[in-house]
Amino acid sequence: MAPMSFELTTFSANLPTLPPVPTMDPSLTQAFVATTVAPVVANSDGDVGQQAQFNLDPMHSFMVWNPSGIFSDTFKPFIIPITGLIVGTVLMQIPKTSTWGKLTLYFGAQSFMNIYMGWVMRTSVTVPAGTVINGEVLKTDLTGCPAGFALTAMQQVISFIVFVVFFLVVYWTPYRYTPKKLNSGFEVFCVVIFGCVFALNIALNNFSLGYISIAVNLIIRSCLPLSTFLSQQGLAIFGLYPFKPCRWKEITLMVIGCLCAGAFTMARIMGSAASKSSDSDAGSMIMGVMMCIASLLCGSLNLALAGVLGETKLNVYDTVAYMAIPATLFLLPIALFWEKKVPGEWPVVFGKDSMTDYEILASVWSLNKWTVAWLVLSGVFSFLYNIVQFSVVHTLSPSATAFGGNFNKAALIFLTLLLPFLRVHELPGYPYIEVIWIAVIINIAAFSYYGWLQIEAKNKDQARLLGDNGDDDSDSEEEDSSQ
Repeated sequence: MAPMSFELTTFSANLPTLPPVPTMDPSLTQAFVATTVAPVVANSDGDVGQQAQFNLDPMHSFMVWNPSGIFSDTFKPFIIPITGLIVGTVLMQIPKTSTWGKLTLYFGAQSFMNIYMGWVMRTSVTVPAGTVINGEVLKTDLTGCPAGFALTAMQQVISFIVFVVFFLVVYWTPYRYTPKKLNSGFEVFCVVIFGCVFALNIALNNFSLGYISIAVNLIIRSCLPLSTFLSQQGLAIFGLYPFKPCRWKEITLMVIGCLCAGAFTMARIMGSAASKSSDSDAGSMIMGVMMCIASLLCGSLNLALAGVLGETKLNVYDTVAYMAIPATLFLLPIALFWEKKVPGEWPVVFGKDSMTDYEILASVWSLNKWTVAWLVLSGVFSFLYNIVQFSVVHTLSPSATAFGGNFNKAALIFLTLLLPFLRVHELPGYPYIEVIWIAVIINIAAFSYYGWLQIEAKNKDQARLLGDNGDDDSDSEEEDSSQ
């Protein structure tokens, strides 16, 4: 623990000069307070006072109940994953349904994190419509906080803090936890490489969620099997990885699934451009798609590097303890100095088409500290999700884990298309919506069949190994009897 604290202190002492926060008219903050906080004076009792206190429209906040309906628009998407978490926990207590309970809990946790990150990055209201900015009324809500790299670095730091608190709390108890000791420079190198690539994978994925919907994000990430296969074959050419067998049926299914994912994505972008609605920004969506593809490639590289560098066999606590600081140091320069195009009403509010993650976070802090609070909370959720994922997945068989992962993606994509409150944008009209539905059905069918073939191949390999071991045992018994 001491070396990592030393690294963090050393970095802080040599922190580079931060770029200036974009200047804004002081009337922005005054108008924002006047339009959202002042009503609490007029009516400090009941729901109106609570709505004003949170600086959010009740239909876009986490308040479960509001006068216009049973659930707020923001809470509605979380009903399904929360129900999955509760039902999964109950089923796990019954021996006969424990496996289904773990799968249900896995679905609830994975769906919750996907929906929450999509909400905090893209759809949460930062500045409501009607706020006067530089003498003009904001016509559309300023939503989300598109600072994926800074958010991921923040999540790493918060996860590390949560781990330190856990470590200290249990240190003087029978449940004391000691991280695995790294015994060589090679293991340290593995940890640093894994940490940086993993952090870049998560950061690019978070970045993409600020620009594209959950459905587009998930269908692109469903192409992970093909990108991983190609990464492994590429490394094999240079002698860094054994060649994987080329089973043409599996390769064909992967290619079909990826082509359908491409058709889905293109139909979504073209449909958004054709709608000419206020929330359609084809340029931003294309950038989000490119970042999601980059995240996919990082995920493939991470899996391929696991085979090249060897198994470190770190659990979720070890991962946080050893990888959080290197990952944060790796992401900080990108968050501080890389300017990228901002979506939606961000250029209108700040008068800049491009901003760094640091500028975005500083600006959001000055406008709505509750949005920053949701970002901080995502770090805690991320830590808890990793624990649930590690605990559940490592108690399931490989076939059940593969089934659970494929089912979770397919179910969430279908739910996003079917349920309006899960969408970032309205679905496009004819002919794009037909292409979207056909593409997603074929994509899920292709990768599900591919997953089934993988499971069957593994079962045959295991049966062959067991048969060979049985033959060896019988041969040795015959030799003993002959002697």
